[in-house]
Amino acid sequence: MASKHHLFLLLLMVACCGLPLTVELLLGDATPLTSSFQPRLGSSFRKCHQDFELKEANCKKRGLDSKLALRGNTIKQLHSDLLTGLKYLKSIDLERNLLTYLAEDIFSNNKILTNISLANNKISLFNKSTFTPIKSSRSSLDLSGNPIICNCDLKWLLVWLNGPIRLINEEATSCSFASMLPLREKPLLDFDVNILCTSDNILLVCLIPLAGISVIVIVVLVYHNRWPLRYKFFLLKLAALGYMEIQDARDHNDYEFDLNVIFYDDDEEWVRQFLQPALEEQLPQFQKNVFGDGDLVPGMHYLDSVDYVVSHSYKTIILLSTAAVQDRWFMLKFRTAMDHVSDTQTEFVVVVFLEDIPDDEIPFLARLYLRDGRPYLHWTEDVRGHDYFWDKLVKTLTINLRTNDLVPNE
Repeated sequence: MASKHHLFLLLLMVACCGLPLTVELLLGDATPLTSSFQPRLGSSFRKCHQDFELKEANCKKRGLDSKLALRGNTIKQLHSDLLTGLKYLKSIDLERNLLTYLAEDIFSNNKILTNISLANNKISLFNKSTFTPIKSSRSSLDLSGNPIICNCDLKWLLVWLNGPIRLINEEATSCSFASMLPLREKPLLDFDVNILCTSDNILLVCLIPLAGISVIVIVVLVYHNRWPLRYKFFLLKLAALGYMEIQDARDHNDYEFDLNVIFYDDDEEWVRQFLQPALEEQLPQFQKNVFGDGDLVPGMHYLDSVDYVVSHSYKTIILLSTAAVQDRWFMLKFRTAMDHVSDTQTEFVVVVFLEDIPDDEIPFLARLYLRDGRPYLHWTEDVRGHDYFWDKLVKTLTINLRTNDLVPNE
């Protein structure tokens, strides 16, 4: 209670114009300046005025200059009628507190208040009605160190600052990141309301974040529907290019094997779980198939058997994975298949990426295959992409085209 009584006494001295002084208050632990003690404070002011019969003219004649300093405290809120009795207050210093807003009528009875310091608080928005009662008397204003939101609602303040009102510490008074895009982290006085707050520019500023949100929504929708869109786009490219397919002169029945699948041992589970059931369902005519080393021609040297099966198969699928590209024997089989593509000028090889392989782990042979625009597919764990994958694979397996470097690869 002693600290509050001390506060009453000091406020009373300022209010009654008894001394030409500066009142400096240190409240300590976040003393709330609320209306809980206003009735006692108000009655004290009334008694003071009665006892000394001081009028505003007498205070002016005596040349009194009253300043109230509440800097360096942890004040979070000022009650709206806290300063009601301080009608002769000329300067108030609220620097380095925790204020987040000012009540609209906080200065309603301080008609001669000329200097206000609100520096280093947490005020982001300022109401015009808060400062209107002291517009004619105020000569300086310090708003530095506050997270000011600069938008067109603050237009009134910029107009006032271009008039007789002087902004203190203008270099330290800047717009927060929550401000309009062109003003973020910029000095407050860089805010040109004549440019940014016309109707056309307001519309433009509003459209910028709207456009950003629209782009994000479109990206999400495209990613969600990427598989059907990817397939449609591929067909559109082929339709726009308008090329004539050149098929292999040899008939499917001319080959000893319908399909040859080359894969690394660790990828056999994918073959058994996904590939074989899909082929049995969608390509029942493919009966003579070679799945891995276990189905190679017996009695032949390993590489000779690999070469024989590749050259006598209507189609060859090569399954690429991170483990596969690191195996020497697997890459020899890959090279054998690519040599036959070059010799026959026929696109009978289809590469399927079972996973994303890091760029620095893709071998030169695979890079060469992709660079030449050879056909490939990418397996995805997303079930929405499975229909696209199998449709594309079936179409690729049912026809042998001559190599055509004019046709874009998907």
